[in-house]
Amino acid sequence: MLSRHFVSFLLCCVLSGGVLFCQEFRSTVSGRITDPSGAAIAGAKVEAVEAGTGARSLTSSGVDGEYSLPFLPPGRYTLTAESAGFKKYVQEGVTVGTNQRIAIDIALQLGSQAESITVSADAAMLQTSTASVGQVIGEAQIAVMPMNGRTPLTLAQLSYGVTPSSDPRFTRPFDNAGPSGFSMGGGQAQTNELLLDGSPDMTRNRRVAYNPPVDAVQEIKVEAFQPDAAYGNTGGGTVNVVMKGGTNDFHGSVYEFHQNQRLKATPFFTNAANQRKPVTRFNQYGLTVGGPIWLPKVFDGRNKLFFFFGYEGIRQSEPEPTFSTIPTEAQRAGDFSGLLAAGSVYTIYDPATGVAEGARIRRQPFAGNRIPAARLNSVARNFLQFLPAPNTTGAANGENNYFNNSVRSDTFYSYMGRLDWNVSDRHKLFLSARTNNRVENRSNRFSNIATGNFLSRENWGVTFDDVYTVAPTLFVNTRLNWTRFVEGNTRPHDGFDFTTLGLPTALRSASTKLVLPRIDFSNGTDFGDSGGDRTPFDSYQIFLAATKVVSAHTLKFGTDLRSQRESSNSFGNSSGLYSFNQNWTRGPLDNSPAAPLGQDFSAFMLGLPTGGSFDVNATRTQSANYLAFFMQDDWRVRGNLTLNLGLRYEKETGTIERWNRAVRGFDPTANLSITAAARAAYAANPNPLLPASQFNPTGGILYADPSNRAIYGTASNAFSPRFGFSWSPAALGGKTALRGGVGVFYSTAGTFGIQQPGFSQTTQLVATLDNFLTPAVTFSNPFPNGILQPVGAANGVNTFLGQSVRYVTRNLDQPYTIRWNFNIQRELGSNLLLELGYMGSKAEKLPVDRELNFVPDQFLSTQPVRDQATIDRLTALVPNPFRGLLPGTTLNGNTIAVENLLRRYPQFNGNGGVREDAQTVGYSNFHMFQVRLDKRFANGLQFLTNFQWSKMLEAMRYLYASAPSLEYRIAGEDRPFRFVFSSTYELPFGRGKKLASGVGPWADRLIGGWQFAGILNLQSGGPVSWEDRNAIYYGGDLQWNARNLARAFDTTRFETNPTRQLDRNRRTFPSAFSAYRADRINNIDFSLIKSVPVAERVRIQFRAETFNLFNHAIFNGPETNMTSGNFGRITSQANLPRTFQLALRLTF
Repeated sequence: MLSRHFVSFLLCCVLSGGVLFCQEFRSTVSGRITDPSGAAIAGAKVEAVEAGTGARSLTSSGVDGEYSLPFLPPGRYTLTAESAGFKKYVQEGVTVGTNQRIAIDIALQLGSQAESITVSADAAMLQTSTASVGQVIGEAQIAVMPMNGRTPLTLAQLSYGVTPSSDPRFTRPFDNAGPSGFSMGGGQAQTNELLLDGSPDMTRNRRVAYNPPVDAVQEIKVEAFQPDAAYGNTGGGTVNVVMKGGTNDFHGSVYEFHQNQRLKATPFFTNAANQRKPVTRFNQYGLTVGGPIWLPKVFDGRNKLFFFFGYEGIRQSEPEPTFSTIPTEAQRAGDFSGLLAAGSVYTIYDPATGVAEGARIRRQPFAGNRIPAARLNSVARNFLQFLPAPNTTGAANGENNYFNNSVRSDTFYSYMGRLDWNVSDRHKLFLSARTNNRVENRSNRFSNIATGNFLSRENWGVTFDDVYTVAPTLFVNTRLNWTRFVEGNTRPHDGFDFTTLGLPTALRSASTKLVLPRIDFSNGTDFGDSGGDRTPFDSYQIFLAATKVVSAHTLKFGTDLRSQRESSNSFGNSSGLYSFNQNWTRGPLDNSPAAPLGQDFSAFMLGLPTGGSFDVNATRTQSANYLAFFMQDDWRVRGNLTLNLGLRYEKETGTIERWNRAVRGFDPTANLSITAAARAAYAANPNPLLPASQFNPTGGILYADPSNRAIYGTASNAFSPRFGFSWSPAALGGKTALRGGVGVFYSTAGTFGIQQPGFSQTTQLVATLDNFLTPAVTFSNPFPNGILQPVGAANGVNTFLGQSVRYVTRNLDQPYTIRWNFNIQRELGSNLLLELGYMGSKAEKLPVDRELNFVPDQFLSTQPVRDQATIDRLTALVPNPFRGLLPGTTLNGNTIAVENLLRRYPQFNGNGGVREDAQTVGYSNFHMFQVRLDKRFANGLQFLTNFQWSKMLEAMRYLYASAPSLEYRIAGEDRPFRFVFSSTYELPFGRGKKLASGVGPWADRLIGGWQFAGILNLQSGGPVSWEDRNAIYYGGDLQWNARNLARAFDTTRFETNPTRQLDRNRRTFPSAFSAYRADRINNIDFSLIKSVPVAERVRIQFRAETFNLFNHAIFNGPETNMTSGNFGRITSQANLPRTFQLALRLTF
C-alpha cells in the first residue's frame, strides 16, 4: 500500500485545488476555421468521429476561429465542421497517431448547411504544431515487421535518435533488459521513460515491465526530444506503446510462430569447437479478440462499450555455448608439472615452506610442480565430483579447455484485457489489466547441480483512465496506474547439505538457506552459488488533468505523482563463499608476479582458501516518492508558426527503509572504540612513510532513525524549462517546416542505495593473521570461531570495522540533461517526407560510485614499467596497530601491509573498504547529425530510412582508485554511424491491385496477397573496454581488426609477461579508445507473407521469416587481459546465427 507520507502529500495536493495533467498517449487535432475571405468564423461546431467505435468528440471554434479537439485515441477519423450560412465541411480518413498535434485548417464555403463538401485525404506529414523529434511506428508496420521474439518495443530502434547497445540475442517479450537497452538523444541507456497507454511501464531499474503481444499493439511513439513539459522523469527520451481496444466489429487473431534447430544455422563457435548444435525449439502462440459488449436481446454495446483481450505463450529451448577453464585429471591429483611448459611463472610454491625474509615471505617450489597426495585436502577432493573433465583443446596453458553447449529453456505466458466505455459524447473511460510470468532455466555449464539458475519474473498492472469534457474548450482527465514486478532466483542445488562434503555441521545450523557453497577461483571457472533472492517492486501513479483552449493557446497545468516500493529477500552466501587465488602458492616471494593459471587451483587442492564469507542477511522494504508540477502553452502564433512553451518542476524524495534498517551516511571524523588504542600502538611503531600524527583511524557509518529516515537528501531546485518552435515559411510553399527547441530533462534515482550492515551480518573468512605466512584456517574448518549473528545498529559507528562498508552520498543532486535540436522537414509529395536535423545534449550531475579508501597518489609509482621497489615498499609487512582490536577480520593479525596504514580509513579493508555511491559529479555530451526519409503507406509501399552520425563522450569513472579527477573518454553507448532501413511492400497482383485485378477467386488466392517486409541494420561497434587492464603499451599501430579471431590486434605492442605487469602505479593507459571497437552490426531480417481469404473478413496468413538473412556472424570484443593465453583473441559471438521462422496466423 502507499506510504503514509505519500498519502498525506497527495491529500494536500488534491485539497489545494491544483489543476493537474499527465503524460498523454492520445492526440490533438486543431486548426482555424475561416470564410472564403480568410476571416475567422466563431462558434462553428466541430466534430471528430472515430471509424471503429463511433466515438464522437465535439468542440466549437473561438472568436478567432481557432478550435482544438484533444484526447483523441489513435485511429481513423471523420472530421466535420459546420456553421450557419456555410456548407458543411467533411474530411474523411484522417489518421490520428500517438501523442500527435495535427493541424487541419478549414475554409468553409458559402451555402446551405444541408450541402456538404467532402474531402478524402489524410493529414499532412509535415509537423507544424510541435517541435517534438520522433517517429510513429504504425499498426501496419508492427503487424508485418520481422521481429525475433515479436517484442513491439524493439521497433523503437527503427526511429532516429535511438541507439541500441544491449545484447541483440535477448529481445523476447520476457527479456526486460534487452528490448529497453537503448540510448535516446545522447542519454544513457536505460534512463528512458517507457510508457504503456501513457502510464509508466518500468521495473525498479527502468527496464520495461510488460511487453504486450504484437497483435495487441496499435502504435508505438518514439520521441528523442519532447518540448511538452508534461513529459519528464527521463534522462533520455520517451517511448509510448499504445494497446488496441475493441470496436463495433468483432476482430482478432490466432497465431503460432515456430523455430527449431533444423531452421537454424549452427552458432559460429559451436562449429569451431567441432560440436553438434543441440536440439532447440521456439513456439510462440496466442490469440486476440475484441469487439462490442453484446448480448442478443439483452444489451447492445455498439458505439458504447467495448472489450479487447489478448493471450500469448512461449515455450523455448536454446543453446548456450560456453567455454570454461577446468583443471586436468593430473591437476586434480596435485600434478601441475604440465604447466611448466608454458613458462616458469607457472611454478607452484609450497605454503608450508614460507619464511619471513625482512618484510617479505619466501617460499620454495614443490618438487616437479607436484603436490604430494598426502597434502591434498579431503573437502576439496569431495568438491571435485562437480567438475567435468576437459573436452576440447584450449590455449597453450590450458585456458578454455572445456566447452559446453547447454540448453537454456524458458516458459512464458502473458494476458491482457481492456474495456472502453463511451459514456457519452462528453465522457469516455477505459480500464486495462495485464499480467505475465516467466520461468527460465539456464547457465548449467557443468550439466550437474553445481551450476545453473532458475530465474522467475512475474508482472501485473492495472490502468484506469477517464476523460470528461466540461465545456467545448475545457477537458479533465483522471488516470490511475499500478505496476508490480517480482523477480527471483533459485538454484538447482537448493537444499543441498554441504556437510556431506566434509564441511562442519555447525555451519549447517547457521545457514539461512542450504545450497552448494560458492567456490571462486581467480583464474578458473567458479561453481556453486549464493542462496538466491526474491525482489517484489510496486509502482503507483495518480494523475489528474485539465486542458483549457483559449483562443490560439492550448494551456495545460498539472502534476504527476508517483510512489515506488521495493522489497527484497536476498540470502547472499548463505552456505558460504570460498575464494582461492595465488596468495598461498606464488613465489619465490609473496609479491612475485602471480601465475595466470594453476596457483589458485593448487591452493584449492591444498585446502587453503585466501578469502571467503558466510552471510546471514536481513530482508528489506524501501520506498521513494516523486512529484512533478508543470505548465504548458502551445501557442499558435499564426497559421504557419507554433511555439511550445513549458516549465516543469520535479522533486524526488530520498529512499527510506520501512523499519530504518539502513545506512544513511558516513561520519569521517567519528571516534571509534578502537581509535585511541590503535593510535597508541602505531605511535610505538610508526612507519617512515606516515608520521604518527597523521595516522587517524576515525570514521564510521551512520544509521537511519525515526528523525532521519531518508538515506540521502535530494535537491529542491529541479526546474525544467522547455521551448520549441515549428515554422512553415510561406515563401517555401507550405511544404517545408523549420523546427527546433531546447529543454532541460531530469532523471530520477528511484528506490536504491539500501545497505544493511549490522542487520545483515557477514562473517569473514580470515585466511591468515600474518599476511599469508601461515594459514589461520583450512577448508575443513573455515570458520573456527563460528558464524556471527546480526546485532542491528547496536554497534553504531563501530559496525563492520575491519571489513568494508558503502553508503549513498548524503546530498544527491538530481541528474539532468540539457538537450537541443534543429531540423528541417520537407514534403516530397503527399506521402514522402525528408528530414535533416541536428541534436545535441549535455548531461550533468550523473551518479558515479567511488572507492574512498585508496592509497594516496603520492605513494604510487609514476614509472611506465613495473616498479618493484614501490611494490615492495607498499606491501612490506610491519607491526599491526589493529592487532587484537578487530577480531574475526583479516586486519586483526600480527602484521599488516604498509599500504593499509596509508589509507584514508585504515580501519577498513582495501580500496573498497569505504565506498561512496552516486556522487553526482559525472557528465557527458553528445552531438548527432541525422537524416530521415519517411514514405507513408501508399500503392502498396511503405518505407522508413534513418541515418545518424554521432559522437558521445562521458566522464563516469576514475581511471584508478586515487585518480584526482574523472576520466573523460568515449562513452560506452557511442556508436558513430547508424543506418536503419525498414520497408513493407504488397505485390501488385490480384483482385483490387494494378495487375491481374480481374482474376477469379481461386486464381486470386494463388497470385494475390503476397507481401514483403524487411529491416536492414548497419551500425558501428561499441568501444572495447580496457577498464580493468592496467597495460604497458609500447605504442604504434595496433592493426585493429575486429573480425580477426586469432589476432584482433597486434599483441606485441603490449607487455604480456606476467612478471613485468604494472602494479601500485598511477595509471595512464585509457580505459576505452574510439578507434578500437568491437565488430560492427550488419544484419538483415526479412519476412515473406502470403494472405489467403477464406471467408468474408477472415484471412489466413502464412509467414516465412528469417533473421540474420546472410548468417553474418557478429563477434564480441577480443580478450584484453594481457597475461591471458587468449589475449587478442575473439572467442564469442554477439548475435544469433541465421534463423528461419514459420508462422500461421488467422485474422478476422
